[in-house]
Amino acid sequence: MRKKVIWIVVIVLIIGIGFRVMTRKENVDRKMKDVGESLIPVAMQEVKSGDLELILSFVGDIKGEDQVTVYSEATGRLSRYLVEEGSWVKKDQVIALVDRAVTGMEFEEAKVKSPLSGTVGRLYLDKGSTIGLETPVALIARMDRVKVEFSIPEKDIVKVSKGQQARVRVDAYPDRTFNGKLTRLSPVVDPITRSAYAEITLPNPHHSLKPGMFAEIDIVVVSSKGAVVVPKDAILEEPNSGSSFVFVVAGGSAMKKVVETGISQQGLVEVKSGLTFGEKVIITGQHYLKDGDRVEVVQE
Repeated sequence: MRKKVIWIVVIVLIIGIGFRVMTRKENVDRKMKDVGESLIPVAMQEVKSGDLELILSFVGDIKGEDQVTVYSEATGRLSRYLVEEGSWVKKDQVIALVDRAVTGMEFEEAKVKSPLSGTVGRLYLDKGSTIGLETPVALIARMDRVKVEFSIPEKDIVKVSKGQQARVRVDAYPDRTFNGKLTRLSPVVDPITRSAYAEITLPNPHHSLKPGMFAEIDIVVVSSKGAVVVPKDAILEEPNSGSSFVFVVAGGSAMKKVVETGISQQGLVEVKSGLTFGEKVIITGQHYLKDGDRVEVVQE
């Protein structure tokens, strides 16, 4: 009798445990179903029009459009300068006199002339200084236009060409931008620096830009006006093909749209095809989506 009671208790326990397991499985299945049917919250933004530019940045030095160091054709000592720094001189104007006197002999003072019309940028010597044939006497520069000399790394040479627009900034005028063009690009690469010599020319009517200034340069390689633009975060990539896509919302579900991208600038990306103005793309929550997922738009 006792064994019979024990077996009855065991059977009841087994049935109880089985019931609890089945109930738990049903609860799990129900929860999984609820999760599967839950809406994924997303934020959207309307596709807009914008102007984008692809820019390459460099640094360089400003020089006069024409700039020359003047030397004396005679040796001796500097008698005096006939001009001051900052003054404007004509071509062949005498800018300094050199005393060629030798003990026991007399010579007429030698004249040092400017080889071009321009501004006296520098007078290098003090009165009485010894002058040799390789001693610089003065610096003359044409400053109505200036050039910026810089180097372009080998990897960027194919992206630039003469005539491209350039913007120049200097520390002396932090709130100003000076506009010019790329006017010279060497066809060869220096084997030591692996870069090519280049020049930008820009107008300088008020002589605001001084030879010797350090310049920051932006060259506009490509520009796109009125482009279809979306936030960079909205663009996703297929892991295998690398093709780009975005998610839009259609009938309460996420829909993947393949897009062709272009210029990227300051957090925005040009979309060349795949989207039109006025469409709305998902900009938050898109990383958790797959095509066809149900979504809830919580912000537009």
